[in-house]
Amino acid sequence: MRSEIPQLEVVTAIADADFEDFVAQLLFSQGWSIIYRAFDTATMIQFLETRSSLRTVIIYHSDLSGFASNLLLDYDDQPFTFISLDGSEAAAHAVMQKIRSQLRLPLVQILPIAPIAPITPNPQSTPPITTFQREIVASPKVLTVTGSAGAPGRTSFVLALGQEIVNIGGRKVVMVDLDFRSPSLTRRLGRSRLNNPGKKAAPLLPLLSVDATSKPTMLPPLNSNEIAIVDLGVLPALGEVVHDRRWQGCLVSSILDATTQLLYVVRSTEESLDELAHFLTEFPILLRKIPITYICILVGNSRELRESEARFLTLTSAESRFLLRESQLMGRLGPLGSLGLLASPKPGKGEIGKIVASLI
Repeated sequence: MRSEIPQLEVVTAIADADFEDFVAQLLFSQGWSIIYRAFDTATMIQFLETRSSLRTVIIYHSDLSGFASNLLLDYDDQPFTFISLDGSEAAAHAVMQKIRSQLRLPLVQILPIAPIAPITPNPQSTPPITTFQREIVASPKVLTVTGSAGAPGRTSFVLALGQEIVNIGGRKVVMVDLDFRSPSLTRRLGRSRLNNPGKKAAPLLPLLSVDATSKPTMLPPLNSNEIAIVDLGVLPALGEVVHDRRWQGCLVSSILDATTQLLYVVRSTEESLDELAHFLTEFPILLRKIPITYICILVGNSRELRESEARFLTLTSAESRFLLRESQLMGRLGPLGSLGLLASPKPGKGEIGKIVASLI
């Protein structure tokens, strides 16, 4: 959502304290700055009188004490945007859709400047990169990996994906373990460092530490040239994520908001594919559309495997998807899934190379 809605200073003017608290926490989790919370019309007007020269968004509900619609006419020539939440249910996606539909984008002010001598353009010169373009080119890339329950091979896939990007070269790779229930990525990277202290080991993947006891609600800061691979663990039901106001829900929402590519890993089992089918029915309720790639880890060699493969391809029809045999994945890892012996003699080759090519 940060890519669609500018982060502006916001005043909430909602009489219902519970609904106002829900809206304020939702906007805060999306990076908005709540500068004032008015609980009646008089205090709202008093505050706005001090903001006459600064652009401000006022998110209100008409149940506000003393509110009258004609009051808004007094601010037509002021840098205020009034957004009504009348008729909106107390659900994250409903509130944000209501705000999107009414938000006015900032106008560009043309300020007078002193005349300067004209510059003759050189048709052979390369056009300069604007600040806006530079921000897009240099922005960090966030690859978030989630999947079904039951150990589908998600962490092994995360490690192989990160190492392949390192082998290809280019931007720095940072691993982020946000699977607080089962931090296997942290354990396996730690084991790789203990088993391979020498310089001849394969390049180790840096791990960005996130402390669950601090109740984080967003990703740690990333450098513009980094590719962050986030192991999110098993994704909670999306219907719960968009309504959950606890820190875990805010964290998942902010991760999905920052994600540039989501990768969903399943195992070729009936239970895992059932979870994929459920995810596909829930995915449209997310607050923003995220590019997604589906990965199926194939295990076994039988008629059931062929049926599972066919079901996966049917479920993900017209989607970006890859089939990856477990032997192809584990063959890239050392003993116990460590990275010490991992080496890719031909970076960019094989299924992992094809997946990386589709992502970056």
